[in-house]
Amino acid sequence: MIRGLYIAQSGMQSNERMQEVVTNNIANANTVGYKGDTGVIRSFPDELLFRINDQQKGGAGANERTIGTLSGGAFLEEIVPRFVQGQLLASDNPHARAIIDGPPRDDQDFRRAFFPVSERQSGKVMYTRDGDFHVEQGTNFLVDSGGNYVLPVDQRSHNAVDNLRIQVGTDGKYNITDNTGAAYVPPAGNGPVQEGIVYLQDSTKLEKYGDTLYQGGTVLTANNDLVGLSSTMAEKQLEQSNVDLSASMVSMMQVMRSYEANQKMIRTLDTTLEKAVSIGRL
Repeated sequence: MIRGLYIAQSGMQSNERMQEVVTNNIANANTVGYKGDTGVIRSFPDELLFRINDQQKGGAGANERTIGTLSGGAFLEEIVPRFVQGQLLASDNPHARAIIDGPPRDDQDFRRAFFPVSERQSGKVMYTRDGDFHVEQGTNFLVDSGGNYVLPVDQRSHNAVDNLRIQVGTDGKYNITDNTGAAYVPPAGNGPVQEGIVYLQDSTKLEKYGDTLYQGGTVLTANNDLVGLSSTMAEKQLEQSNVDLSASMVSMMQVMRSYEANQKMIRTLDTTLEKAVSIGRL
């Protein structure tokens, strides 16, 4: 019975974490570029139980009797973001951008396109699908909704250039400058640098940083790795969250029922143990 308490408790803890995942998805259902998470619950390896020193006659191992297997409980193994294309919505913002994913090849299911940005606090290069860009007052640099600098992309290396910025001129045109606002002159032999998107090799390796930002991942820079990838960038469009509210509400109810079932199991075991203690006192 004591073991049953631990098993039921693991189920409650797993459902509690799953509830956090579902709740976070629902809370960000209207967040531009948000990608919903999916929780993966696994069970611990089953244990094979024996009754040892059982008084039986005959043959080797006759003092052992197989009882069967016992589950070790469950745990939330990982939280995986779903990088499925969200619906596009027209925007009045002239700097709004949306990534339209092309159909991936069979060997490229996890290769996705992102906007590269420089996170304002750490200065690290991160990636987002939130294209609700606007112009920063004072510098006229292009920034995302969190104030992070949108980075230009080297069209030859297909990678973001973290020490450059995109500056919006008075005519509305985009100019490439350094981080002080000085005009950028590309060195001889370098490819053009302009607004663009980057492709990541395996989107499942990304880690959520917060505010629709992701960190980590490997940028595809070789041309042969980019063959067949046909994502495009649409202007005056915003990609909405890919959270399905109806499915999320169903998942929430399933999690709550599973949590209640484990809760009732603990209550039943607690009552049984209380009776066993009372009998022992008699």
